[in-house]
Formats: sequence, structure tokens, C-alpha cells
Amino acid sequence: MTADEILSDLKDKMRKMITLLQRYGTENDELKEKLKEKEELIRQKEMALKNLETKYETLKLAKSISGVSPGNEGARDKINVIIRDLDRCIGLMNR
Repeated sequence: MTADEILSDLKDKMRKMITLLQRYGTENDELKEKLKEKEELIRQKEMALKNLETKYETLKLAKSISGVSPGNEGARDKINVIIRDLDRCIGLMNR
């Protein structure tokens, strides 16, 4: 191989590498954008899940207090004990 052939071959390889670099750079940018979109979607889903969990806990508490389900006698008893303690404290404060 002559020096001109080597130089020509090297130039061709460099052009191919630059083309690949540009293509992979574009692909990388697209993938980064998709990743951002997916991360935002995950964040939104996590917030929705947290809201639903809060609503579920509130509903459970409301049902336990309202007497809808059997077995809330324990919850009612606890509330009654707390109310009696509060009444006692108020009575002591009024003396």
C-alpha cells in the first residue's frame, strides 16, 4: 500500500466514524428524551398512588368510626375511653 492509499483509507474510516458518531449522538438524545418522559410518567403515577393510598386510609378510618363493618366495637370502645378521659380532664380543670 502506498501512502496515498493509506491516507485515503484513513479518511474513509474517519468519515464513517464521524457519521456513526452523529447517528449515535442523535439516538442518544432521543433516548434521553424518552427517559425524561418515562420518569415524569413514573412521578405522576407515584403521586396518584400516594393520593389513592391516602383516600383508602381515610375511607378505612371513616368506616371503622361509622360502624359499617362488624368488629368496630374495639374502635368505638377506644373512642369512648378517650372521650371519658377528656371529660375527666375538663372536670379537673374546672375545679
